Amino acid sequence: MTVGAETKTHFVVDKSKCVKCGKCINTCSGMVIEFGQDGYPDMKEFERFGWRGCWRCQHCLAVCPQGAISIFGKKPEDSLPMPPKAMGEYMEQLVTGRRSCRRFLDKNVAPDIVTRILSAMAAVPTGGNAQGVEYTVIDDKDRVHEIWQEAYSVMDAKAKKHIYTHSFSDFYYSKMKQSEKTVRKDDLLFCGAPHLFIAHEKCVGKWAEDSKVNCNIATAYFELLCNAHGLGTTIMSYSAEVLNELAPKAREMLNIPKEHYMGLIVGFGYPEIEYARGVQKDRSAKTHRYSERKGR
Repeated sequence: MTVGAETKTHFVVDKSKCVKCGKCINTCSGMVIEFGQDGYPDMKEFERFGWRGCWRCQHCLAVCPQGAISIFGKKPEDSLPMPPKAMGEYMEQLVTGRRSCRRFLDKNVAPDIVTRILSAMAAVPTGGNAQGVEYTVIDDKDRVHEIWQEAYSVMDAKAKKHIYTHSFSDFYYSKMKQSEKTVRKDDLLFCGAPHLFIAHEKCVGKWAEDSKVNCNIATAYFELLCNAHGLGTTIMSYSAEVLNELAPKAREMLNIPKEHYMGLIVGFGYPEIEYARGVQKDRSAKTHRYSERKGR
């Protein structure tokens, strides 16, 4: 391998296993893998990671049917196997069965569950595989309560003066206050969630919009992973507005840099109320399929 020291990938081919199928070459986004003079895959020299070289995607490790390729010190035998193709029905149930949870049990989630979810989150896709998204997780309910106290007191005091975030007004705030008597369990801000998850990324320059999309994709993945582990979740944009626009001290308590985009907050924990079945939504009127017409 001929890459420079500053761009070492530790691309290694076990020639006793490699069958020279070329799948690693045909899935290399950076197009830096080629057949060497001996007929085995090799990595070309490249300028730097990203558009001018290796994307650090590990597709070569993942695609090799023989488990012959290691990269970045990662060995194929340490990877999780691919899920069975029969999981489609389970995913359908997960997506259609998940609901926004606004009533949580007042207890911390088992640390091993949070660790497993965050471990899986390392594989969430980002534009250009830039992997610039950071995750802030408050997995201690007492710390969440401290942040809540700061943010809620400021929010409520300003509401009495008719000062709101850009998306709210007297009407919307009064409706949210009303919901505290039932669905939001005395907390219109975090819905009583014992834990918070925030995907954030430095948002400047020409890639700023990409950074926002990356964060929103990560939020969706985290929310589904939580539900797959039996946790309740609620994705909150108003809470993020409060911390961004009204209660800067509460945001500082999260230790998220000011230049980072923080548009959504996920509250998560054990649900107080379990749902018995999925709902029956129909979006066919808003789904546009351009299939080939029959008879052509």
